[in-house]
Amino acid sequence: MSSWVRYHFEHLRRWREYAVAVMRAARDLIPGVRVFVIGGVAEGRTTVLSDIDILIIIPGGVTVNKGRLYRDILIRAMDVYGLPWDAPVELHIVNDDEGRYYFESSSRVIEIDDGSR
Repeated sequence: MSSWVRYHFEHLRRWREYAVAVMRAARDLIPGVRVFVIGGVAEGRTTVLSDIDILIIIPGGVTVNKGRLYRDILIRAMDVYGLPWDAPVELHIVNDDEGRYYFESSSRVIEIDDGSR
C-alpha cells in the first residue's frame, strides 16, 4: 500500500474527530445547527477515494450565504478546533427542507453531538 493511501485512510479513520471539530465550529457561528455524517463513511463503505461528507442543517428562519459559511466553518474548525488543513471533509450546508432529501436518500446518517447543546 502506498504511503499516500495509508495517509488518506488515517484521515478517514479520524472521521468522528473531524466531524466534531466541524460541528463545534458550525455551532460557534450559527447556534442551533444540527450536524450529521452521511455517505460512505456513515454507511461503512470507504475507499481510497472517499471523503467525509458532513451535513450541516441550518435552523429554520436563518438566512446564510452558504459559500461564505462553508469557508468560515472550515477556517474556524482548523484554527480553533485542530482540523487538519488537508482533512478530506466535504460540507453540505442545507436548510431543514433540503435536509429531508439527505435523510430520505441516505441509508444511514450519524448525528454528531458532543453534549454541549
